[in-house]
Amino acid sequence: MPQQLSREVLNKILQSESIDGLSVPQIVEQFLAEEQLARFLPDGVCQMDPRDGALTIYNSTRARRPHDYAPPLPGEAENKACPVCEGNTTGVIDVANLSEGFTFINKNLFPILYPLNRVDAKHLQAIEYDDPSPDRRTPYGLHFLQWTSSLHDNDWQNMPLNDRVTVLERLAALEAKLLFGSGSEKVMPPSAVSDDGKKSCGFVSIIKNYGLLVGGSLSHGHQQIAFCNVMPRRFYHNWRFLTERGELFSNFMLRENSDNLLIRDYGPAVLLVPYFMKRPYNMLLIIKDMAKKYLCELTPLEIEAVAEGWHDAIRAILEIMPRIGKETAYNVTTHNGPGAGLYFEFLPYTQETGGFEHLGLWVCQNNPRNAASGLRKILRYVED
Repeated sequence: MPQQLSREVLNKILQSESIDGLSVPQIVEQFLAEEQLARFLPDGVCQMDPRDGALTIYNSTRARRPHDYAPPLPGEAENKACPVCEGNTTGVIDVANLSEGFTFINKNLFPILYPLNRVDAKHLQAIEYDDPSPDRRTPYGLHFLQWTSSLHDNDWQNMPLNDRVTVLERLAALEAKLLFGSGSEKVMPPSAVSDDGKKSCGFVSIIKNYGLLVGGSLSHGHQQIAFCNVMPRRFYHNWRFLTERGELFSNFMLRENSDNLLIRDYGPAVLLVPYFMKRPYNMLLIIKDMAKKYLCELTPLEIEAVAEGWHDAIRAILEIMPRIGKETAYNVTTHNGPGAGLYFEFLPYTQETGGFEHLGLWVCQNNPRNAASGLRKILRYVED
């Protein structure tokens, strides 16, 4: 039997079948009522590097996260039990059936963010600074996990299309709830106004970490979702690109990126290697409709294209990294909101970061044309 979270165990931690019937303040209350989180609260401090505006959020307790990527210590079992499959995790607030098992969303036990009314409370383990920076600010919000499948070994690379679409639909539903849902304005300040006058609140960041080298702690496939009052720096860069150049970054890339860097065209979206590739086999998945800024705005056909793009990019990474002698590890980031259009970045850890890179001078051990050609060949190989 494959390791998995059973329905019977799920029912013990199930608080809500669907987020659709919850308001954002009700979701906040569920975070506040989660007793386990009290042991792992963030420090409640965010600092900005005055040189480039990079933001750092502090949570000292995340050093205590369980890890199952690392080799076992002397005396430890070779195959570590998965806490998620055993149900040793926080309350579940959304679940959807898949062809096999289910996908579900819960609260991150080691959050980088927490609701404002507890961030300011005296019992929060805040760091005390003798000389507070003028750039010091208080980050607050909510930090979720979406487990791609209740089956431990199922993830984007090996799940059928319909299941991947379901996962994206629930991810989009959470994004929509946080940005535009009832009561969002009571939790977060406004962040943007769309062409139709619809206001969004806060910023929703969606990422995926896989592997110990890039911040992953548990191998059970998952995405992280952060709802925050602070704009991530990449979001700002996308917005700045629009204000300085008068066009969306996505539109610029579709026009300027060479055709020989295209990996695959899905109709509503394209997977490509950017001409400015910083590390071998970096990829972008770009939605062609520039009116779309969020997952929750996509049509069914666009959702399918994203599901196929994630599937192909991750399959290629899992195949390539062992071939080049690298431990498999990658990040996926979602670029949504003003200035971006909508695109996803796939960042395999194919090359270490050196000193020149810390000065902003990137040296890449491959070139974009070779990388794109190699990725196309890999995808043909895994499909044969």
